[in-house]
Amino acid sequence: MGKSKISADRILGLSAMLISLLTLIIFIYQTSLMRTQSRLSVTPRIAFSTYESANDSIVTVGAEIENKGLGPAIIESIAFVHEGKRFPLNMNKFLTQAYPDFEQYADLTQSVSLTKGSTLSPDEKSNIYTLKFRLEEVEGLLNYLNIELGENPFMIEVVYSSIYGDRWKTNNLIDDHPEEL
Repeated sequence: MGKSKISADRILGLSAMLISLLTLIIFIYQTSLMRTQSRLSVTPRIAFSTYESANDSIVTVGAEIENKGLGPAIIESIAFVHEGKRFPLNMNKFLTQAYPDFEQYADLTQSVSLTKGSTLSPDEKSNIYTLKFRLEEVEGLLNYLNIELGENPFMIEVVYSSIYGDRWKTNNLIDDHPEEL
């Protein structure tokens, strides 16, 4: 038997299979990129902010939570953390349990209770609490809370997810990126 020659039909068949295989690889890669882009296009990002104002003898201090991401943030858990214990995000109950003499120094004028399942839309803000106190009470309040001027007195920790189920954890005392869970 002699050498077998590769026919033109075989070359065309192998070329077609190779092109089909390369097309499949490119299609899978492109689908992966589209899936990643889709997830990123709805990624939430929770951020906290505090505010304070003073007029005459009254000081107002508060905290807000905001979704600065592109998609809705679904709250899985949100709580005050004090001395290693977690308290549901209800400012009135938290102050009663963690700081029983707080009313001697300041008044809680507004608070919001976000719970599991609450959703923050992109660019939506929610006030967590607003406190008012007299200017002459500042030093006593700082001593009672055991903090320095300008420090955030209450740690608020939130675990949230995107509509795809990606999860993150952050708190109002860190300036770093949320921890991915």
